[in-house]
Amino acid sequence: MTKLIVNADDFGYCKAVNYGIISAYKEGVVKSTTVMANMPGFEHAMKLLKENPGLACGVHMTISCNRPVLPNLESLVDENGRFFRRITNDVIDKMNLDEIYEELCAQIEKVKKYTEISHLDSHHHVHTLKKLQPVIERIIEKYKLPIRGGFEYNLEYSKVVPMLDTFYSDNVEIDYFKKNINTLKEYDALDIMTHPAYLDAYILNSTSYAMQRTKEHEILTSEEVKKYLNDNFELSSYRDI
Repeated sequence: MTKLIVNADDFGYCKAVNYGIISAYKEGVVKSTTVMANMPGFEHAMKLLKENPGLACGVHMTISCNRPVLPNLESLVDENGRFFRRITNDVIDKMNLDEIYEELCAQIEKVKKYTEISHLDSHHHVHTLKKLQPVIERIIEKYKLPIRGGFEYNLEYSKVVPMLDTFYSDNVEIDYFKKNINTLKEYDALDIMTHPAYLDAYILNSTSYAMQRTKEHEILTSEEVKKYLNDNFELSSYRDI
């Protein structure tokens, strides 16, 4: 039976996101999350995680939102000291790869102080970009953690878990899992990217993907979806990989 990992991205983004993810864990099908170590809700997220140790937590490596954990990373930030919001291979060409490596390691080390890290992924899937291959290879060599797949490049690593990112935006529907069951069952283990959340002023003022998160939360905590997924899959986390 397919091990289905319903992963809630963006833990630590803000309190409303944190509360939504914890609710989707306690009342729904989320068993895995990934935290953003550089966001204002990080400490709050770690407090909630301590109260909910059954929730597996990885690191949502971030170079495209808010500010770095480390100071003086000149190639990664704009004139206000904030990460560039849109990261492409062309943008990475202008960055110092050593600075990216040091920043991502600093984020991982920050999370390690609070919890045993289950896996790695990244905000806006930046770790999958071809130009970041040398950085990601160094990181997996150092930490040897499972990592979310979807790469533009061939990563010779046994702990890559395939990922579907289609539970998003207009595809967020109550029957998403039924519609896609044949695709989901093709895998031995599969990561489903999700973004359940409540709302507060911070999230409403910082991202265009806000209201949709409440719909994700509603679906991921529905009794219908819980029953369907439990009947057809082994709901898992990266701890089970």
